[in-house]
Amino acid sequence: MGLAVLGSLLGMAVTLLTGQVVGAVPGVVEGRPGAMPLGEFSLLLGALLAVFVIDSLLPALQHVASLTMDAGLVRAIGNRITEPLLRPRRIAHLEDAEVLDVQERAKGKGGFHLAQGMSQLPWLLASRVTLIGSAVIVGAMFRWWVAAMLVVVTLLLEWYGGRLVEREIDVWWGNTEEQRRAQYLFNLGMRDAPKELRVFGLHRWLVERYVRDWTAGYRPVWARRRQNAKWSMLIGGVHLLANGVAILAVGRAAMNGSLPLTQVATTLPAILVIGQANNGFGVVQVRRGLSAYRAMRDLPDTIAERHPEPAVTTKHRIETMPAREIRFEKVSFRYPGSETDVLRELDLTIRAHEALALVGVNGAGKSTLVKLLGGAYQPTSGRILVDGVDLADLDLAAWQRRVAAIVQDFLRFPLPVTDNVVFGGVERAGDELTLVRVARESGIAEVVRGLPKGWDTVLDKTFDGGVDLSGGEWQRVALARALFAVHAGAGVLVLDEPAAALDVRAEAELVERYLELTSGVASLIISHRFSVVRNADRICVLSDGRIVEDGTHEELLDRDGEYAGMFRLQAERYVTGPEAIDV
Repeated sequence: MGLAVLGSLLGMAVTLLTGQVVGAVPGVVEGRPGAMPLGEFSLLLGALLAVFVIDSLLPALQHVASLTMDAGLVRAIGNRITEPLLRPRRIAHLEDAEVLDVQERAKGKGGFHLAQGMSQLPWLLASRVTLIGSAVIVGAMFRWWVAAMLVVVTLLLEWYGGRLVEREIDVWWGNTEEQRRAQYLFNLGMRDAPKELRVFGLHRWLVERYVRDWTAGYRPVWARRRQNAKWSMLIGGVHLLANGVAILAVGRAAMNGSLPLTQVATTLPAILVIGQANNGFGVVQVRRGLSAYRAMRDLPDTIAERHPEPAVTTKHRIETMPAREIRFEKVSFRYPGSETDVLRELDLTIRAHEALALVGVNGAGKSTLVKLLGGAYQPTSGRILVDGVDLADLDLAAWQRRVAAIVQDFLRFPLPVTDNVVFGGVERAGDELTLVRVARESGIAEVVRGLPKGWDTVLDKTFDGGVDLSGGEWQRVALARALFAVHAGAGVLVLDEPAAALDVRAEAELVERYLELTSGVASLIISHRFSVVRNADRICVLSDGRIVEDGTHEELLDRDGEYAGMFRLQAERYVTGPEAIDV
């Protein structure tokens, strides 16, 4: 910003010195009495040359400073948008359309980015300095009413341009949903489903749909901009008329001899500079950027108002929980915006140091139950008690550190193997002994030894020296992460379809091994394969949002209920199929 103002001051200095040089030239050349001495004239020329050289070199410095500022702004803006979205311990706000709309506005696409607006601030300030300084020159050298007229017309032009862009902003804010839809399609093609799109030949459909939705989101903005352009040209004509009147006034004064050459040579460039100091573009960009800033500023409050974080009202030693049990009491839950309950007055007890298996058909609510257990959502009704204390009264962040969950869509970080494992307990990231231990226990030690850089190998082949793992290898890495979390102090282990990429026998062996290694914690195993859950201490059947059966594998078979029917159906398939095993 300082460099922009300096450039403005240097520009005015060039105007003043040029006027002085032009006014002095006739007297010096003709040797008139009282003319400027040659030595003083030489110093004046030298000063003009020095200022001109510095003014010419300044844009390079301004460019570097601008790039540096832009980089810092983009980083700060990304942090200001991401942090309030990640801060809440629950995730319902990530599915709230209003929150997502505010987030999209804060990103400021289509010319509304805050960084673009902020990058114009130094030049807007510089234009103000130029406007005021040049107006002072015109007033002092010629007429103050001319200077005032030019300043008023310039400011009115910028003010009206701001009014026009506010209408454009209103249109842009009203089309956020279409912008989000276009962004979803872009992400779908670039990283979420590239293989499926090619297998089904959907590349052309995706491109056409993206262009259609993106255009639908911005077409009203373009229409408003076209209307604004017409009015901008009209008021721009008024600005040109004012400058023309000022130049004619100077010319008339010069012709009748009332304005000396020095003042003419200084005033005319100053008038032209005032015309160029009209930074309507800067005003428009700053206003667009401010609209994104308002959304970024409002994002934390929007999240807090619509999804308030629970206050911690009790103090308990969460690091020892659960010492007895986790109990779901009459828990019902429906997702935000839905009218259907996924869980209906569900009762379930998970005892400490017990391996509990949960089975049920797809859509029964098994993964939803895990989200409630981890505090990602609150029950719609009912409550979850941990050693008799309502989960809503606990420090949710501390409780979530006690839960180690490996879900079906576990994260595959494009980072070194070490990070992919120690993220299970970042507070123990430097514990190499535990890292080696969980590698051996999880079966990834051989995998790591075969990687180009061992533990430092990036697990993403799009990076230099990176590699991709197979599905089964990735799941072992994910399970190693959960095991590292257990060693770091987690008291609840959740295995939600923990090794679906492995064959049935390998998955059963892996889960059995993990239950041996984590016998000191409460374990919840979710799997559609009965060979995996049959050795659990207890098995619960989830159906229609409720627990309908509870017992050991043998007890449930003896009851000949829903579990027995599902088991026989799957057993028949495996016994008679090509991958027949003992289920």
